Amino acid sequence: MLVTEALGGNATGHVLVKLAQGVRAERDLAGNWKLRSSKPTLRLTETASARVLRSIGASRVSAVFEQAPKHAALATSLGLTRWSRITIPEGSNAQQCVRSLLSLRGLIECAEVDGIGSSATTPNDSDFWFQYALQNTGQTITGVVGIVNADIGATEAWDLTTGNDVIIAVLDSGVDAHPELAGRLLPGYNFPDNTTTTTDECSHGTHIAGILAAKGNNGVGVAGLSWNARILPGVVVNGCTGFESDAGEGVVWAIDQGSRLINMSLQYYTGTTVLHDAVIYAVNRGGIVVAATGNNGNGTVAFPARWDETIAVAATDNRDLRASFSNYGATVDIAAPGVGIWSTISSSGYTQKNGTSQAVPHVTGTIALMRAVNPTITLAEVRAILSATAKDIAPAGFDQWTGAGRIDAGAAVAAAMPVYDIADFNHDLLVNAQDLAIFLQSWGACADCDGCPTDLDGNCIVDSPDLTVLLSHWNG
Repeated sequence: MLVTEALGGNATGHVLVKLAQGVRAERDLAGNWKLRSSKPTLRLTETASARVLRSIGASRVSAVFEQAPKHAALATSLGLTRWSRITIPEGSNAQQCVRSLLSLRGLIECAEVDGIGSSATTPNDSDFWFQYALQNTGQTITGVVGIVNADIGATEAWDLTTGNDVIIAVLDSGVDAHPELAGRLLPGYNFPDNTTTTTDECSHGTHIAGILAAKGNNGVGVAGLSWNARILPGVVVNGCTGFESDAGEGVVWAIDQGSRLINMSLQYYTGTTVLHDAVIYAVNRGGIVVAATGNNGNGTVAFPARWDETIAVAATDNRDLRASFSNYGATVDIAAPGVGIWSTISSSGYTQKNGTSQAVPHVTGTIALMRAVNPTITLAEVRAILSATAKDIAPAGFDQWTGAGRIDAGAAVAAAMPVYDIADFNHDLLVNAQDLAIFLQSWGACADCDGCPTDLDGNCIVDSPDLTVLLSHWNG
């Protein structure tokens, strides 16, 4: 099941639901709405549906497609005829209503808010128009006219979250104290020099950090993927080149400093065991390492991207074509824009750069947003979601050029959002002793029948039948 929202850009007077097969909406004798299933095993959930619909103020349930689709068989196979519009009081928190509806497992297949017009979370940054990778309206980049929507869907992702204060380690050439990163640039370390000086030595790391986390909607410059993320700079090159051992040391240090998300816009071609061991250390500590496939335009994927433990990122352009310089091979996982990318440079400027280096932070930043909505998401889950939601681009299917395809941040963040069980009262994705404790504390008559989440059968009393429902959902 999927829940989506658009902050400031969705209807607040109704929400949309796709009813499960065999389910219909009807009124009870008191005139209240409820959902009825053809399956006898869902009778308790039917009772709960009356409570949920009452709690969100549902005054009407009607078909979304009021005129029957002409191709009935196709419409039925897609479930179009099962979509309903639930009218709620104007000004309601539609997203909260959706979450309440999603607790009705077995009765509702999908619930979502109804978006209004174009994305409501287009930032006001002065250079955002130039960031085709985030929103492609057909801009001309480096003399090439783009294709509308050949982008990562950043505005759709921002409709769900603009990120939290997650720590992203940028293992690179350093990061300058750019205003777009003010207050979010953490103390770092320079491994080749063994100092705490982390100014950018190659005009590279600052560009990467801007793609990741430049402050969005501040009226100036560019918008990064995760507007509130903190950047942990680790200098692992001396100038523009460096040893794999320094990179390995940086990986271990980043994890030990508390980062669980590491951006490695770097390319090495020896693949030392020391670097590989460091990557394995990071992954075993819950880290996610995102790395560049390399810029030689050949079939040799660079390290550490070549290793299975990392997420290997190739580069595309503003027409959803693989960049000619982007290395390819069997270990490529996904692709992201890396041609003509506009981002931060030096202590106050902006510039355009090309490279798989620029593609990587589009993926790392998307993962930061995924973790903002689901802090417990694992590397395996991230990898699966990125692959499943990617936009397949030529050649068709999973391929050595772009892996699963060009990343779709909006779809990935939406897919990462957890759906809570009706009996998961503390929203930790488990129904266990903690939920039982909450349940027992509310035993007895509900003070507010519409605001009594532990009343699982909807009779305004928390009692033994509700306990039976809770125990049937126990998973912890």
